[in-house]
Amino acid sequence: MNSLWVGLLANMAVVALVISLWSNIRLPVFGQKESIRGWAFGILFGLGAISLMLIPFQLGSGFFIDLRMTMIGTSAFIGGPLAGIVTTIIAAAFRVYLGGAGATIGLVGIAFACAVGLVGWRLKTNDAPSLKASVLFSLVMAIGAMAPGFVYALYQDIDTGPQIRLPYMTLVFVATLMACVALANEIRRRETEARNHMYRHVINSLPEALNVKDREGRFIMANPATATLMQAENADALIGKTDFDFFCQEVAAAFRVDEEKAWKAGTAIVEEQTLARMDGSRSYLSTLKAPFTDIDGNIIGLITHSRDTTDKKLLEAALTQSDRRAAEALSSISDGLVMFDKDLTLVFCNERYRAMFSVTADLRVPGTPAAAILYASIARGELVGIPQEQVAQWVDVALGRLKQGGTVEFPLADGRWIESRTRPTPEGACFVICSDITAAKQHELELQNLNDRLSVLAETDSLTGLLNRRAFDAVMAEELDRVARGEGALALLMIDVDYFKRFNDTYGHGAGDSCLKTVADCLRAAARRTGDRAARYGGEELALVLPDVDETAALTIAEEFCERLRGLHIPHTGSDKGIVTVSIGVATLGPGSGLTDAVRLIARADEALYTAKRDGRDGVRIWEPSRLRIVHSDNTRS
Repeated sequence: MNSLWVGLLANMAVVALVISLWSNIRLPVFGQKESIRGWAFGILFGLGAISLMLIPFQLGSGFFIDLRMTMIGTSAFIGGPLAGIVTTIIAAAFRVYLGGAGATIGLVGIAFACAVGLVGWRLKTNDAPSLKASVLFSLVMAIGAMAPGFVYALYQDIDTGPQIRLPYMTLVFVATLMACVALANEIRRRETEARNHMYRHVINSLPEALNVKDREGRFIMANPATATLMQAENADALIGKTDFDFFCQEVAAAFRVDEEKAWKAGTAIVEEQTLARMDGSRSYLSTLKAPFTDIDGNIIGLITHSRDTTDKKLLEAALTQSDRRAAEALSSISDGLVMFDKDLTLVFCNERYRAMFSVTADLRVPGTPAAAILYASIARGELVGIPQEQVAQWVDVALGRLKQGGTVEFPLADGRWIESRTRPTPEGACFVICSDITAAKQHELELQNLNDRLSVLAETDSLTGLLNRRAFDAVMAEELDRVARGEGALALLMIDVDYFKRFNDTYGHGAGDSCLKTVADCLRAAARRTGDRAARYGGEELALVLPDVDETAALTIAEEFCERLRGLHIPHTGSDKGIVTVSIGVATLGPGSGLTDAVRLIARADEALYTAKRDGRDGVRIWEPSRLRIVHSDNTRS
């Protein structure tokens, strides 16, 4: 019996020794990749299996056993396929080396243990098996471990009754369970240690102070950033000390008050703190203080995370000062400045902008939509010249310009002119600069009026007020282009004052000029339509351009002009008529006429005029391709 206990204890000791070696000896392989760890695990447990086979113990008469299957199955179950196979190969090779009648049965048992271990490894969900999984695996190993040995016992006619089977199964179960539990705990411990190492590395790498204090305010953990903040030599120098050891009484007491506040609140709080050091330097902190509890829920410490916000505070102060200066600058500029966001809501404007639009200044404040400002400005009469039925369309167009950008000029009801320059931003907002351009606009309008007057003077005959020759040529070119495009007819009247040289000789050039003015006024009265243009062609010769007038209408206008002039009874003793009369030649063009040369059309009218003068003057002649038709002549008048 003593040999039984010696063998049993020896086997158990080997199992414990292998587990202890794996748990406590930190070989370099433990930091390597998975395959290297599998080899190391398999070799260690393979050597353990050899050790167990060297110290078998007798469980019954002629029945010797060892716990090699525990070592092999546990290696596969915990270490995985590579470790299990390595252990199995080592154990099998040694069993073959030992030889004997039971070698075959022994190899079968080794293979069985490896197979059970691999199946268990495949079914478990974590590297560290649960207690339930370990118990089930141990039971399977205990039951399966009996088969090879007892087959051999039957073959050798060895008695293996319950008094042998039950203790053997119990030993295998206990040894396997002990190995699985111990290895699982060691795996969890290593995982915890790895996580703690990672957490500690993260904490130490933080650029911000992180520490833990007990209820009395003593440091029990701190990272290097805390030591830097406290101006301590290192983090270890803080352990067991309080803020009073590093800061002046006033600052440390203020920190302690914040800690007490967190204790009472029982939850995390954030405090803005000012840190005045003994060397006179000052920092600003944003500090999170969070109580932490033990497993029973009792608060045992305080986690403190401090962020140095000194640079932020200084930047905010500088930004505030810059904003104040910018606001002062914007308020003093002569232009109005306004900003709208992407939804066209006013977000900023200076006082100059509000002063420009005093009628709606109450609406031109942050938060007001641009559409509301425009509608109110129209309704209150600030913006003018917008028909009521077009207000909605005008506002939509104005809002579209805010999105597109550009420059717009518009008048206000008080007579001022505003120039609005819009610049959109990539984010969809827009800046608008408004300038009062009233003076420039008035100057521009005055200049435009002057240019218009000069243009009129440049195109007007100074004596008669009719178009001059240059303007007449331009009108003719324009009208001939229109006729060539098939856009209507054209008639031309060439007019000559009869015996005008005699009039000048008789009455003088002053009276001649007055006569020409009267004839010109009479001709201007004959040009009743907007498009009719009267011109002084040269000397006493006048012309009348009649767009969209056919031959009949042209003759009617010519006759009416002659009658109106006769009705004035301007004395002319140098004429056989006794009064001032005119001779008129008429030429016409139909729509789409091939004639596009003003010279030819004027020549036709001149030819008709010459005929009228040859036939006794005071008459109208119209040009025809075949002959000149006499329309009217007063040669037979008395």
